[in-house]
Amino acid sequence: MSVALESRAEVAKLARLLGTDDDRFQALAELPAEDLRTLREQVTDVLYDADVEGLRRAAGASKLVPGAVSATIAQRAFGPVLCARIAGLVDTNSAVDVAKRLPTPFLADVAVAMDPRRASDVIGSIPPDHVVGVAAELVARGEHITMGRFVGHLDDETVVASFAVLGDDDMLLTGFVMEDKNRLDTVIALLPSERLHGIIAAAHDHDLWVEALDLFTHVTPQRRGQLGDVAAAQEDHRVEGLIAAVTREDLWEVLVEIAATMTPQSRQRIAEIAGDAVPPGLRDRFGA
Repeated sequence: MSVALESRAEVAKLARLLGTDDDRFQALAELPAEDLRTLREQVTDVLYDADVEGLRRAAGASKLVPGAVSATIAQRAFGPVLCARIAGLVDTNSAVDVAKRLPTPFLADVAVAMDPRRASDVIGSIPPDHVVGVAAELVARGEHITMGRFVGHLDDETVVASFAVLGDDDMLLTGFVMEDKNRLDTVIALLPSERLHGIIAAAHDHDLWVEALDLFTHVTPQRRGQLGDVAAAQEDHRVEGLIAAVTREDLWEVLVEIAATMTPQSRQRIAEIAGDAVPPGLRDRFGA
């Protein structure tokens, strides 16, 4: 599958970490995704490990006061960035107790600044209704990269509950930048069939075919074929949009590999709509 899609997602995440537009880093998209991921994790470690002893002292002091007082201190004295850095250093039960007392917009600010790897137990222990509230806030802000970093730390119950506040385009945008894409197949399996059709339709309606194709490449062949069949069943103009995006982004190899897992009828429909757009060297593999 296309490593170019992986690199593009990593560039977007690196830019978000550094608080800048990903257009500034487009030249890095030529580098291997694994190298970009390593760079991003190294930058994250530098940012989060600064003054770690001072953070441990602050985390230790939080044990000495009631949760309500800690929540007040968190908002008025620490702020979201410092809370994000301390979260993984505080006892899990205490951290969850404080989180439940904080307003949703503040928790969303903390989520944006947090490295989920350092507070996985805390994230996984927050009640689903609180997570859904934060997810709704992040969706409203367009913080898909933040949500993508958290999915791998949530249980299935919480993920399913979050579906209610994510639009079909939000699902694609979040899936594209998910930190642990090995989870994608499980997440898609949790979706009702009507959402699958909506997500594929959104790929065309919101110009997100690249994000959809990346999703296809991170699931099992069986799931890939299922998604490909859903794509082939879309109205002609949407399938034409898929062909246009594949041609524009030079992703024919990716589409051919997806087509190999689809039913013959679905593969034939896409081939017929694509017509001469299929590169000559790929027509036999595509079935055209």
